[in-house]
Amino acid sequence: MTSELSTFGFLCELNDETIYAIERGIIELKNTGDLKLGAWYDIWENEFEQRAIYENKRCEVWEHNGEVFAQVLAISPNHFFLDKDIRQKYKYAVWSPLLKFLDDGDNLFKDKIRGDDVVEIVVKYAPWKNGNFKIVELIEEAPFEGSSYCRLPPWTLEQMARKLPEALVPKLDSLCINQFKNIQPQDVHVGVCIKAEAWNPAFPQRVKPKDGANFKCSYLFTPTLGLVRWVIKDFKTTEPTASHLAVYNVKSDMIEIGKRTGKWVSFNLCEENKYRKSGGPISKPALIRATAVNVKEVSHVPRVTRVVGGEAEIEASFLFDQKMFESEENSLIKDWSLRRESLRTDTHFWDTDLGKVEVFAKISETIIETIETHRQSLEPQEAEKLQKEAIVVSVTAVVYNNFMKNFETYPKNGIFFAKEVDTICYLNGGRIIYQK
Repeated sequence: MTSELSTFGFLCELNDETIYAIERGIIELKNTGDLKLGAWYDIWENEFEQRAIYENKRCEVWEHNGEVFAQVLAISPNHFFLDKDIRQKYKYAVWSPLLKFLDDGDNLFKDKIRGDDVVEIVVKYAPWKNGNFKIVELIEEAPFEGSSYCRLPPWTLEQMARKLPEALVPKLDSLCINQFKNIQPQDVHVGVCIKAEAWNPAFPQRVKPKDGANFKCSYLFTPTLGLVRWVIKDFKTTEPTASHLAVYNVKSDMIEIGKRTGKWVSFNLCEENKYRKSGGPISKPALIRATAVNVKEVSHVPRVTRVVGGEAEIEASFLFDQKMFESEENSLIKDWSLRRESLRTDTHFWDTDLGKVEVFAKISETIIETIETHRQSLEPQEAEKLQKEAIVVSVTAVVYNNFMKNFETYPKNGIFFAKEVDTICYLNGGRIIYQK
């Protein structure tokens, strides 16, 4: 097999052959020979083959009398925790992470299961307007352990995305805003190195920079701390000899300076000795008096990060809301030469790892125009169905050149901005609207 593995799934119908692929929904493939209903297949670009052995305890599949059945876990909404419009949108919905929305036409789930309870059920392949499977039997409530993957259904994600900006705006007593707050050195933080080498503001102005002096440092960023200086002082050295002085062995360092940008690390924030021992009121901002210590590269990177031309490019996303880009009145203007003049100049979104990410008008225009063009291309019935569906915009975020100046007024000004749009898709189902 030379072609790259695309996905896998199980056979649902024996027409031209319809395979339900876990990752990509229904896929129709031409009949190439003996196939078995309910059997699992590896699927490539133009071919597929049966898996000799496949056991997925989260999705047990079988065939009976020409119909395909599956045993999976499913969940329905707890309406008490949802906003009214989201509650109405997902009223009586039942969802499985593997099979998506399920048909509860016989009201088995609706009449017997509480919202947010995860239940083991049996479904059969029976395509309907919102999905491909119908509930035929309730088995039992699933134990909490092992069912966590079910607890991020579309309604929860949509509710979380809506409340995220409010939750992510830094509190007034956060160190990123109040730089004169006490520092807790025992706390462990995770951040990203946004610059490998930049001017060190703690370097004494009266001292002339020279080799061996730390007049430059690296910078980490976390949403709660803001900018953090990273100066590694504990370089390993070669042993001195009678004819040679000890020298720094940079390659023995944990991360070479040239490789720091884009690294996600854990660290403690610790004040330098002269500030810890002063005993008086705090007179210097945290950026000056503290540095990152115990810096270690994390094994699980929280975000897709690339380094291009020495610049960190980080994936970030947000839920599309037209009001963040322009007023309702402005959205009615058809002529973009007029419309773009009144796009908001303070457009931004809040990210769990990057804090405030600013969006320039050119990017705003691209996002709005792409979504509007997509909606205009839909058939009326489909357009009505998708009108209220949440849309996710994914961008490449980069660091401002004047990030240190911006930090002086953070969070009024952000450290990151959206460089380009990567993907626009529907939150529910992931249907692509635009992809770079």
